[in-house]
Amino acid sequence: MSHRTIQVDEVLHDWLLANSLRDTPHHSELREQTASLPDSGMQTSPEQSQFLHFLARSIQARTAIEIGVYTGASAMAIASALPGDGRLVACDISDEHLETARMAWQAAGVDARIESRIGPALGTLETLLQEPGAGEYDFMYIDADKENSLNYYEHGLKLLRPGGIITIDNMFRGGRVADPSCDDASTVATRELAQFLLKDERIDYSLVPIGDGLALARLA
Repeated sequence: MSHRTIQVDEVLHDWLLANSLRDTPHHSELREQTASLPDSGMQTSPEQSQFLHFLARSIQARTAIEIGVYTGASAMAIASALPGDGRLVACDISDEHLETARMAWQAAGVDARIESRIGPALGTLETLLQEPGAGEYDFMYIDADKENSLNYYEHGLKLLRPGGIITIDNMFRGGRVADPSCDDASTVATRELAQFLLKDERIDYSLVPIGDGLALARLA
């Protein structure tokens, strides 16, 4: 037992990956390819991708939404948890890395489950609210502009079914949320989101110290 979450240093992180990561060649290849990009720090960590897969599989998700795709690692993890006729709507503001993502999804055999939508995510979510399936989605992963995370979350509450799960990444902002001197817009928005989620009685809530902090909201 432990009275607090222990610090995961590099040595322990390596042990964690060696003893928990059920990697695939497709995930590994995509991570290596993404690591060469100047903004590679945006990629969801492998242990968190596996956790997203675990969550989606645990609720037998058939439909999911992702906000912020980048090179597609987290989308691959979520889509691989869905059944063959499942559907992941993958939303991104840019198609800069879409070809890389599609090639990885095809190699992993999940491309048929992923529907890419390019454009401002709030507009895409508004469109989804008018389409069949609104209110019936099972799972949502939010990893995009932090100033809009609360807006994405509110749309998710309308799009998901009771018992569905919304996950929100980067709740720690690299530790900046705990530093009062950090007042950039993304950090301030994340602090406000954390306080909002804590008090939101529409959900069951937990904040998990994996990756850069992952918020879990289960619709009551």
